[in-house]
Amino acid sequence: MDISNLLQSGNLNLALLKLREMVEQNPSKENYQLLGRVLLELGRDEEAIDAFIKGEDYVSASRLLALKDPDTTLDLLRDKQSKEAKIIRAMLLLRKERYDEALREIENVEDKDALLLKVKGISEYFTGRFYEALRDLSRAISYYPLDADLFYFRALTRISLGDEQNAEKDLDIAINLNPYYAEAYLNKGILTEKKGDIQGAIKLYTKSIDLKPNYKEAYIRRSKAYHQLGREEEAKSDLAKSEKLD
Repeated sequence: MDISNLLQSGNLNLALLKLREMVEQNPSKENYQLLGRVLLELGRDEEAIDAFIKGEDYVSASRLLALKDPDTTLDLLRDKQSKEAKIIRAMLLLRKERYDEALREIENVEDKDALLLKVKGISEYFTGRFYEALRDLSRAISYYPLDADLFYFRALTRISLGDEQNAEKDLDIAINLNPYYAEAYLNKGILTEKKGDIQGAIKLYTKSIDLKPNYKEAYIRRSKAYHQLGREEEAKSDLAKSEKLD
């Protein structure tokens, strides 16, 4: 039975044995890449990374490395010019808060891609390019309307542009898509407080803290809201907790 039949039948362990023999006899890029895919299916990520690198499939190796070691991933992809390599580099630069570099990385890449537009829009938001961020996040949503982050960052962008009514709608969608989104509850609380509903804001800040117990800004916001209601002991307690957090 050849490798393709073994893979189709789901016999990954036997396929792995056959592939190791093939690699030993013929250490070609194609054989290493196939070995990497089988190892990945078996959950053997470290071995898969090694096989992908030996097979010069740096993008597949980078996908696995990205969460574990972003610096190594950036170095691995340094000279790769494929669209996918550029998007991965931009994602990692965004994660490292190097927003201008992330934007430069993808400035000449065709942007009919939800992930690329997400990286672009979030980077534009953090660099104060709010109209561009609104455009690109909205385009990303049109391609993939199930990503809570897209609605959350579009909400922040709209807040920066003074459109709080539509920002609140975006926050509601983000929370609906991800009920555990502490930052979305916090920002909805801020908008609720601005409308004069202090008690409603406190409930939202409390929800944010329940989801993220070390959320310093949520404690500070709730402390100020308690103070407005004359609940000084609770205000002092929250302020004291916030001072113990980074």
